[in-house]
Amino acid sequence: MTGKKREEFIKEVTAAEPIEADFMVGLTAEQVTRRKKEGFGNKVQKKVTKTYGEILADNFLSFFNLVFFAIAILMIAAKLEIRYYFFLLPIACNIVIGLYSDIRARRLVDKLRVVTDPRVRAVREGKLVSLPLDEVVLSDIMVLEAGDQICVDGLLVNGKISTDESLVTGESVVVSKMVGSQVLSGSYVKSGKAYVRVNHVGIANYAEGLQDAAKRFKRPKSELKLSFLRIFWTTGALAIVIGIAETITWVLDASATTALTYEGFRRFVQGLSGSLVAMIPAGLYLLTSLTLAIGLINLAKKHMNVQDLYSIEMLARVDTVCFDKTGTLTDGKLAVKDFYNYSDFTDAELKAKILGIIQSTGDNNGTAKSLKEAFSEAAAEASVSIPFDSVRKYSAASFPKEGTFILGAPDYVNGAMSEIARDRISRLAERGYRVLGLFYSKKPIEKGDIPSKNELVAVISLSDHLKPDAKDNIEWFKKNGVAVKIISGDSPVTVSEIANEVGVEGAANFLSMENVKDEEIPSLVNHYTVFGRVSPEQKGKIIEALQSEGHKVAMTGDGVNDIIALKTADCSIAMASGSSAARNVANIVSVDNDFSKLPAVVGEGRRVINNLQRTAALFLAKTIFAIILSFVFLISSWFRGHSYPFFTNNMYVWEIVTIGAGGFFLALQPTSDRLKGRFLTNVLSRAIPAAIADILAVSIIFAISLWNRSFMSYETARYLSVIVFSVMSYLVLFRISLPLDLYRSVVFGGLLAIGAGFFGIDIYIYKAGFIKDKSGKPVGILDIDYNSIGTWHWLIGLLVLVVASGVYFLLDFLGTKILEEHEKGKVANAI
Repeated sequence: MTGKKREEFIKEVTAAEPIEADFMVGLTAEQVTRRKKEGFGNKVQKKVTKTYGEILADNFLSFFNLVFFAIAILMIAAKLEIRYYFFLLPIACNIVIGLYSDIRARRLVDKLRVVTDPRVRAVREGKLVSLPLDEVVLSDIMVLEAGDQICVDGLLVNGKISTDESLVTGESVVVSKMVGSQVLSGSYVKSGKAYVRVNHVGIANYAEGLQDAAKRFKRPKSELKLSFLRIFWTTGALAIVIGIAETITWVLDASATTALTYEGFRRFVQGLSGSLVAMIPAGLYLLTSLTLAIGLINLAKKHMNVQDLYSIEMLARVDTVCFDKTGTLTDGKLAVKDFYNYSDFTDAELKAKILGIIQSTGDNNGTAKSLKEAFSEAAAEASVSIPFDSVRKYSAASFPKEGTFILGAPDYVNGAMSEIARDRISRLAERGYRVLGLFYSKKPIEKGDIPSKNELVAVISLSDHLKPDAKDNIEWFKKNGVAVKIISGDSPVTVSEIANEVGVEGAANFLSMENVKDEEIPSLVNHYTVFGRVSPEQKGKIIEALQSEGHKVAMTGDGVNDIIALKTADCSIAMASGSSAARNVANIVSVDNDFSKLPAVVGEGRRVINNLQRTAALFLAKTIFAIILSFVFLISSWFRGHSYPFFTNNMYVWEIVTIGAGGFFLALQPTSDRLKGRFLTNVLSRAIPAAIADILAVSIIFAISLWNRSFMSYETARYLSVIVFSVMSYLVLFRISLPLDLYRSVVFGGLLAIGAGFFGIDIYIYKAGFIKDKSGKPVGILDIDYNSIGTWHWLIGLLVLVVASGVYFLLDFLGTKILEEHEKGKVANAI
């Protein structure tokens, strides 16, 4: 929608007749219907998955598919026999499989998004209801609490909150909102509770233009996507250029020799189609989408909602995972363990003040809930309060004629305490308890600040409940080469104790981040495992420092204090039960709030990328082979030599069996091997030796034919080459499958049997004379005249196979060694 239309809509919203419903009652059903009829619903553009039209277009109208369809039309015009069109079979299969996978993935993800998409709690007809974002209307009464993403603009009519507007303004500053204050969409609530009347909807919202950038997840920087784009556009461009050059060459040559006949055109199309089909790795394009879609489906089955397909890749590359203690090591459930009174106040009086602080601030975090459950006293009435904030780490309230009580982390409040109390706090923290201090001052809160001098009057210890599977999860990461860092706002001593209990390596190396400067963080991240008293900004800085060391970092979190870190990480995972702000910026959301599935999630990412590296090498070996040979024979045709010799059906065993079926089945195998090196480098290091060996084999055969035509004709050389590069494709499949396990052995053995059967059937068809060419001579599906291949030709073919195989394995070995040395160098430099 244009800027002018947005301005016009804002004027309409501003001029709308106000409905100032009581904040405890909200709008009636009649008023909601009226607002919708007036066009003041919160309709916004929201794209969460592909439309069915986009799914059809992606699978049918890809660049390579269109090229193949054009080739097929050209072949129909040349009246080529049906055996030449089998190359379309894997394309058709991939389209069907791609459609099925994309549609299934869309349906699964759409179901999960019912849970994870932003919702608004609103008061209607005196009841608190949860509404989808597009059901909100102008004048609705929203209820906002700590952790909520503010989805629409509004005016605060009751209560008070602190908000972070950094996603809108770029400044990470906590802003206090009182009655009469404007709250902006795109920001989120740090603390407090408030009722807000909606005064902008739809495109009139302040942050509507920032929706993708601010309120939604950031799209990962995908090496996989960039690598494939380079492959597809490079091979596509080369194929088109060479195809045009071949066409121009044939037209000029045929015109000059008066051989511009239909039969000449037919022969030309046979070679052109074979050249183009071999050069374009269309199957790789669809297999990539298919493999990623299967990964998305597998994660959806684990109740992990993936915001973007390429987030799966980032999971695979993670070598460091940063956990917030709550929700990962502990389940977030707190229980009050002990209450220690160090004052003349009675226990009941102090507990009433604590409940009074919670009631007046509207705090509803885990700590507040546990205190409300533990204390049965009536809450004292406060006159003014300060909600809890993750930066200050305390909340406070002033009570008439009594003074101010402050509840928070003991080392974050300026207050005097006895040596007995100080020693107890230290011992409780060492035992892994979360410790709260209650401080008192006779002075009231002034200008939003607590008094400067306070006295500790009570200590409360709370116990975290360890997740039963936390130890197993940490052990998996340790075994699979993923370093674990614990980043928490809690006491580093407490967090260290819990981390040690669940088996985090280096848990004793802990650090309090209270007085650490930003510029010091890069020098600390490799020396410490547990970071306590970490501010939200410091969480992001720690992740940035790890990334600057070359690490791929995943971050898990569920609270508003995790937002910056989640947006900074290479891959971020949030819980559906956490704050909506955390969910909206995360790459992956755990719908059932179960971080114990993280090992399986990382494993799924590794399966996808490791297997794509294997299969991509199969495809690119053929592509490089075809591009180089097409270029060589193009030059040959300029000097009245032969043009590209192979037809589409000559490559059926290579194209359909070893590449198509082999690539598909290898892409499905589970694997959790850690990724090493860059994707494109790894693929090319496997593909280039195979392509060179194939080119060498074909070159030797055609060189013999050129040297002695009476011994081996051009056609015989072509037939023998088809057999040789078909067998060579199995050697490449064998190397790609190493190390062999049961699954890969079965796949390789099965495909070997299929290939042998393919040739057996082809020979039978040829001998029986079921298929004949234009001259009436029997041919097989592969277009090979087996009778023209004599005993000496078979021996030469066998010798060529031995030489080419030796060259292939030698080049592959050297390439692998070079990559290994390169990786060792990188590791040494990193250390």
